[in-house]
Amino acid sequence: MSPTLERQRRLVIDVEKCCGCFACAAACHEKFIQFEDEGPVRLYSAPRTCGALCDACQRACPVNAIDLQLENGTDERLTTSKLTWSVALIPCRKCGQMYTTEKLRRLLVEKLQATFESLGQPPDWIPLCPRCRRDEEAYRLRAATRTFQSF
Repeated sequence: MSPTLERQRRLVIDVEKCCGCFACAAACHEKFIQFEDEGPVRLYSAPRTCGALCDACQRACPVNAIDLQLENGTDERLTTSKLTWSVALIPCRKCGQMYTTEKLRRLLVEKLQATFESLGQPPDWIPLCPRCRRDEEAYRLRAATRTFQSF
């Protein structure tokens, strides 16, 4: 058995847990995990086995949807095939652009709820895409500047 195949680990994705945040793709130094937004879904692809000697993708996943299992043997189907999965996207409340997933939106609200409650502000920016968030923030800054200048 070749040394490379001895170190192969099978990538197992729990699609039900995956929130579609693409942290795994960003963390993969080898760029084995790829994603692309296509219409109403975010499509992912990755090799079924990984020879990289790290667990960056697994550590980056905020919902523990990734498992790396040691592979025994040389099953060609595992080493040459791709793993694919998809997560549905939701639209921006303002412009309608598909930008995130419902699971990720809920996760953000859950993680940030206490912070926003302590500030007395609702997390009203979460249902907005990055462009609309930027536009909203620019509007708020202009409004605050005008109010400040009137004193």
